[in-house]
Amino acid sequence: MDKRTFKLIENDIAIDTDGNIAMTSGSDEEMQALERAFTTNAGEWFLNALHGLNYPNIQGKGITDEAIQLEIIQTALQDSRVREIDHIEIERDNPRRTVNILFHGIMHSGGTIAVPFSV
Repeated sequence: MDKRTFKLIENDIAIDTDGNIAMTSGSDEEMQALERAFTTNAGEWFLNALHGLNYPNIQGKGITDEAIQLEIIQTALQDSRVREIDHIEIERDNPRRTVNILFHGIMHSGGTIAVPFSV
């Protein structure tokens, strides 16, 4: 069954050219769902305190790329549609104190997915 949900653009619900709430489905919805999980701090969403990425485990001095990858994997697997993690690219931006991540996965639908995000 194909899920449908509100389409989000820059954290806002998108409106189509007719003034209606835009919807998303298929691989775009899968990508949006994973992006939401990766950019939500675990415990932040009151409807599901376990949803999201555990930010304290990936921030601060001494955090290894392997620790970051583990947290990304655990977060991705919160979505039962993720069949396999293909690979994860990590790029640290020390002056800005951020980590740019590109998640590559394979979904149970058979499609591949690439989700870029920054923390």
